[in-house]
Amino acid sequence: MPGEYLLWNEQRGDWCNYDIVGESFYGANIQSLLPDGWTGDGVEVRRNFELIPEPDNPHDEWAISVRADGQTVGYLCREDAPHWANVVRRVVASGLVPVVPGRIYAYEATDWDAWDGENDPPKDLAARVQLKLGDPHGALPLNVPPSVPYTLIPRSAIVQVTKEDEHSDVLLRFVPAAGYGALFVTLHECSTGRPGSAKQVVEIRIDDERIGQLTPQMSQRFLPMIRHLDARGLVTACWGDIKGSAVAAEVRIDGIKANEADASVLDGDPVTLPALVGFQDDPLGYDLSPGVVGTTQPDRRHTYASERSVSATAAPPPLPPAAWYDDPSDPSMFRYWDGLRWTAHVAPKVR
Repeated sequence: MPGEYLLWNEQRGDWCNYDIVGESFYGANIQSLLPDGWTGDGVEVRRNFELIPEPDNPHDEWAISVRADGQTVGYLCREDAPHWANVVRRVVASGLVPVVPGRIYAYEATDWDAWDGENDPPKDLAARVQLKLGDPHGALPLNVPPSVPYTLIPRSAIVQVTKEDEHSDVLLRFVPAAGYGALFVTLHECSTGRPGSAKQVVEIRIDDERIGQLTPQMSQRFLPMIRHLDARGLVTACWGDIKGSAVAAEVRIDGIKANEADASVLDGDPVTLPALVGFQDDPLGYDLSPGVVGTTQPDRRHTYASERSVSATAAPPPLPPAAWYDDPSDPSMFRYWDGLRWTAHVAPKVR
């Protein structure tokens, strides 16, 4: 079974910003993902979802199905699929399965269309699947993983790299045509300043070429971890991004600092990512045979009204918008989660 490749994303937190389409045709598959003993109340399930190209789809050659454990739960919007074709096909051509985090919000809804007008209206599954899907330009790194032993540290907070202007000859080579992209960057200890007053700072490299450094103050927050990993024979790597033009560019990094690193980061197994096949301008140029390519699954519009009878004494709650969840302090309210923390924004649940 091919391994998974978690797509990169500039977006922070666990906010799922993208609504897929077609869930109503795959209710049976979606219901199989809900907790055992689900009673019909509103429930959220968090998990990764696979993005599988369907080149033989009779309705759209660019179709990308959204799957869970190989079972289709919906699709990317028809307008968006071509923009994601290069990303998902490149990962599949590398013998891997592209995945993204997501959520299911499901509840039991009254099926008024099937009501006979006499008995209690039947119930059916209503579900919404949302993905944490960023920009396709930032979904895959522009460069290959480091060629030396390394570990990729977890993300934490964005830090701006300084002195990029001193390395424009190197940096501008990495600016993509779209003007934005994600990168593997590596962090290294180096000395700067005059002899006798030199300071230890963190040097930032792309493909082992210096492109800038962190400020002395910020460097001190990374150096203990960099030294510890270096003693283990590992280079410290982290997520980075580049934004620029033909004449200027800036780089940011995102990785935990020394005080945030737990034992799994400092002394656990190195975290590495597989290299992908080379980028191609034409998504149709990728050989998809090494990976998993989807075939269109038959419609499976689900109804379980015949399986059990449920009283319709109250209308079911509507689906909350993305990022609105049950308020931990007041079950009668929804509260907005901005991807990092609970906000002050609340809304009453419809009864």
